Amino acid sequence: MSALDWKWIGIGVVIMIALSLIAGLIMGLVVGPSLSEANTPEEFEGSITGGVLALAVALNFLAFAIGGFVVGLKSVGRTILEPGISAAIAVLIALVIAGNFSILNLLIGGLVPFGAGVLGGWLGERRQASS
Repeated sequence: MSALDWKWIGIGVVIMIALSLIAGLIMGLVVGPSLSEANTPEEFEGSITGGVLALAVALNFLAFAIGGFVVGLKSVGRTILEPGISAAIAVLIALVIAGNFSILNLLIGGLVPFGAGVLGGWLGERRQASS
């Protein structure tokens, strides 16, 4: 087993943060108008439907999977864990910035992005090998 490629972990963090910001902008464009009509916290909570949550989950999953794919595709050698680690670090940074960091939040909030990053990395590696 080879050592971790920290250069690609760093590149992966930057890519995944950028893609997560783009996913947030898309969410804001799609959902923002309906949320801005809420005048009270109760109306705001009522406007967040299952469809809105599903869209948020899908966009975030795609952001980390696409980031993992890019890292797996462009990096030299076998880099499948690196995109997963990049995703976890990106989640860590977001939690710290939001002031919501705790080990429990990191474990809960980082599990799916880690898996999406590893999946994307694996798909990128497969694509790289077939080229």
